[in-house]
Amino acid sequence: MMYNVAVIAGGDSGEYEISLKTADNIFNQLDKSLFNSYLIHLKGADWHYTDSDGRVWQVDKNDFSLTVGQEKIRFDVAFIAIHGTPGENGRLQAYFELVGQPYTGCGVFCSALTFNKYFCNLAVAALNIPISPSLHFYKSDPIEYERIEKFLGYPCFVKACNSGSSVGVTKVHNRSEVDMAFEEAFKYDNQLMVEKFVRGREFTCGVTSVYGEPRMLAVTEVVASNEFYDYNAKYTAVGHKLITPADLPADMVKLMGDYALRIFHSFDCHGVVRIDFILSEDDGRPYFLEVNTIPGQTALSIVPGQVEYNNLDIKEFYTKMVMEALMFKTVKGER
Repeated sequence: MMYNVAVIAGGDSGEYEISLKTADNIFNQLDKSLFNSYLIHLKGADWHYTDSDGRVWQVDKNDFSLTVGQEKIRFDVAFIAIHGTPGENGRLQAYFELVGQPYTGCGVFCSALTFNKYFCNLAVAALNIPISPSLHFYKSDPIEYERIEKFLGYPCFVKACNSGSSVGVTKVHNRSEVDMAFEEAFKYDNQLMVEKFVRGREFTCGVTSVYGEPRMLAVTEVVASNEFYDYNAKYTAVGHKLITPADLPADMVKLMGDYALRIFHSFDCHGVVRIDFILSEDDGRPYFLEVNTIPGQTALSIVPGQVEYNNLDIKEFYTKMVMEALMFKTVKGER
C-alpha cells in the first residue's frame, strides 16, 4: 500500500529559507516505494503544490487536500518541516487537529510552550534542570537598564521569545548596545527575554521517539567560529564545527541525556527534537538553552549527523516518523 505524504515547507519567519532546505532533504530521503510525496509550500495564506510540469495547484484548506486535474488527493500524513511560525509554534498543528489530519512531531501545547523561550525556561526549571537567570519584556515595556545590570550583568543575551535559528538574538556587552539589541529582537516578536551569559561550551542532544519509545541519539558539541552559534554559524559550512559524539566524560553525557529525556517526556514531545545546553566553565553544570521541536535537517544540520552516528539509515528513520504518525491517527491530545 502506498501512502500520500505532504512534506510542508516555507512558513512566515526568518527561517523560511532553511525550512525549504530541510523539506527538500526530507522529501528526497522519503522511501519512494512506500510514499507518494508532495512538497507543499506555505507562505501566508498561499498554500500550494507545484507539479513536475510547473503547474501550481492550491491546497483546499477546508480539509487539507489537493485537486490535481480531476483527481482529489487526501494525505495520510503531513510531515511538518517548517521552522518558526506556523509550523513550530503550534498553529499548524492546531489546524491539522481541527481537520483531522495526522502529522509528524510534537502536538499543539508542546510546540507552543517550547517556542516561547522565556516561558519554556520556567517550565524546564520546574523539572529541576538548571537554567540561566533571565528577564522578560514586552514591546510596550520600558527598558530597565539598572535591573538588567543588577540581575544579569554584562555580557548578556537579548533574544526574541518566539523565534528560532538564533534569529533576533544579540550578545550585548554594555549598556550602549541594549537599545539596538531590543530593536532587533522586536523585529521578530512583541516580547523578548534578556538572559544571563553563561561562559562555557555548547552542546545539543537529539531525542527521538520510535513508536512511542523515546531514545537519545547523541550529544554533539557545537564549536562556532563566531562569538556565539548564530544564524550564519548554523547554516554555513565554515561557520561551525560539529563534534559527534561530544568529547565529554560518560557521566556528563548521561546527565545531559537524562535532562533531555526528562524534558521530552514531561512536555509530551514526539518525532525528533533537539535540546540545547551550555556546560558552564564556572560551576561545571549543564544549563538548558532551548528545545527545537522541528530541528534543522539540511545537509549541514546536526540531527542527520546524529542519525548517521547511530548507524541508522536516514530513509528508514523518516519512514518510522511517518509510520508513527499513522499509528496515532487520533489527535495528539487524545493519545
